[in-house]
Amino acid sequence: MSEIDQQSLRKQEKRPYRVDVRFSPEEYGHLRAQCRIANLGPAKMLRRLAAGAQLRPSTRLPEDVHRAIKSFGGNLNQLAHQANLGRVDKRDVEDVRKQIGELLRAIQG
Repeated sequence: MSEIDQQSLRKQEKRPYRVDVRFSPEEYGHLRAQCRIANLGPAKMLRRLAAGAQLRPSTRLPEDVHRAIKSFGGNLNQLAHQANLGRVDKRDVEDVRKQIGELLRAIQG
């Protein structure tokens, strides 16, 4: 038996019951929107709801904010490297400080 077949069998053993549900286009659109808010797939979301969970919006950051944080991290690493070599200009530090302040304001809304 292949590894994929074994994985499928284990999943069936863990969850032996299956429920087929049909949605109208409006219902399905609403479900997908709720899944995006909670950052969950439809099956996982419905399982959690069936278990009585209260779903809340995801705390995941928007992609543009995530990219900006990564960019700042790279800038900070470069600045730290230069600081260790004694080549840091105070204006560089101030620029990074301002960027971090702008990022925090954007995240806080």
